[in-house]
Amino acid sequence: MHTLKPITVYAANCRGTPTNCLYPHRIEIVDENSAAEAFSWDIVCAEYRNNYRSVENFLTSNALPMDCDNDHSNDPALWITAEDLDGFFPDVTYLIHYSRHHMKPKGDLSSRPRFHVIFRIDSMADPDACVRLKQRVAEIFPFFDPGAMDAARFLIGTENPEVEIHHGAITLNDFLEEYESQMAFSEMESTTIP
Repeated sequence: MHTLKPITVYAANCRGTPTNCLYPHRIEIVDENSAAEAFSWDIVCAEYRNNYRSVENFLTSNALPMDCDNDHSNDPALWITAEDLDGFFPDVTYLIHYSRHHMKPKGDLSSRPRFHVIFRIDSMADPDACVRLKQRVAEIFPFFDPGAMDAARFLIGTENPEVEIHHGAITLNDFLEEYESQMAFSEMESTTIP
């Protein structure tokens, strides 16, 4: 079993409780076992003052949560899977937690893959910077839920967590810098000098 540089999350004493704001248990996710332990509870991906989840209490984070509910299309051929993420983020460290609605109908939508992706990021102490980072990711990869961009986001745990870890050598920040540099270089190459 591989280990990775820890992704730090904070767990609640409950599961499936949107009204809860207390997340007192720090968990360092380094492998599938610690990931499953974390996602047995509702979690947040940042440390908050007095363990109380709110943007105003944001202290620091080294994990960026994104949601993929595959509600961008009803065509199964266009749904995103864990394997697709491997291709999009080949050298990035992240973990996947399949949500309680994974492969089940939700509202008016049919059964489809639904999961959380928690990326390892450079430590950040600015909640606005975290939001901007999420927005950069969603701009490049629009299959991520645009309604899940705030810096006080919590993720609902599951009874028997199904998790996967993707081992990479770089953080999401490094990936985005490299990606955006390549895009800028491509645009320069396509520009002709008169």
